[in-house]
Amino acid sequence: MKVSTDDIAIEARLRDVLAIHFDPEQGSPYWLDRAKELGFDPRNEIMCVADLARFPMMDPTDLAKYELADFLPRPLLGRKGELIIAQTGGTLGQPAWTAYMENEFREAFVDPFVIAAKHIDFPMCGTWLYVGPSGPHIIHRAADAIARTTGSMTPFSVDFDPRWANKLASGSFASKRYLQHIVDQALAILNSQTITVLFSTPVVIRALADSMRSKQRENIYGVHYGGMAIESSEMKALQTEAFPNAVHLSGYGNTLFGCCLELDMAVGRELIYYPYGDRVLLGVVDEQGEQVDRPMYNRAGAEGPLVFSRLDETVLLINVLERDCVRLCDPPANAPSGFGLMGVGSPTPRVEHREVASVSLY
Repeated sequence: MKVSTDDIAIEARLRDVLAIHFDPEQGSPYWLDRAKELGFDPRNEIMCVADLARFPMMDPTDLAKYELADFLPRPLLGRKGELIIAQTGGTLGQPAWTAYMENEFREAFVDPFVIAAKHIDFPMCGTWLYVGPSGPHIIHRAADAIARTTGSMTPFSVDFDPRWANKLASGSFASKRYLQHIVDQALAILNSQTITVLFSTPVVIRALADSMRSKQRENIYGVHYGGMAIESSEMKALQTEAFPNAVHLSGYGNTLFGCCLELDMAVGRELIYYPYGDRVLLGVVDEQGEQVDRPMYNRAGAEGPLVFSRLDETVLLINVLERDCVRLCDPPANAPSGFGLMGVGSPTPRVEHREVASVSLY
């Protein structure tokens, strides 16, 4: 089997990160504690991506049960001023905190967008309107950094509290009133500023499209979707009817590992999302036979519940089960540099999570 430069890079990074987090003197307390139960030394026995199957699935409650400091290698505790911390939305349980160094934050959230945007001619130097969470969520920091990196000022913004929205019954008066409250604030900005790029959830963008004047919609040259999954049919309608002058780009990911981006802009396309660089592995859980918890990261076409591993100096996460089912996809032949790893197509919530929004971005 041919070994690609991407395989070599990811496996070198894997060994380097394992050496950091499992160092007996300077490693992260969480992984040093877990090492006692593994029955093998990850520093010497995990050599390639396939070897990650030797690790058990990570208990998702650990992310909230342990202190953030327990996931950090000891040397980083003396560099706290360099850390960016953020909290998950807690859609499936207790919210969890995580951390990034500045370079990791850019690799996880900023660089993927900028490179994908150049690949598909997403507009640069626009005027952004961001409607989404602020507070402990990383998405607002990412929106600011992405806008500035693409030649824009920080976005005009409206704060959307997902935790409050999730407490409101779907379709209830309270839910509709809160959405209208958000839309009213966004419209006030649209009525006073010439906005050319929208960044929000599909629900908010659809509500805005229904309320904006035709000239305002014609001024939109870029739409970036996050916060929850969007169906291909809805993307097509927004692309052809609501904002026909815009490049439409959907993202997929979460606070814990970062953002994956589309690389295809065809109308009616299947939505496939690719990680950037060599720091995140996306796979599926193998449900064949008795190996019901064996993750696969390198088999294009495999389908099943999504599992990810994050390979950062700051935080190491191995075999974390997410809420969606996906299909693993090879990157396209014309993928830009850095998008060489397996992506995921057609994410849909697992049966037990059908009443919960799909994997949230940032």
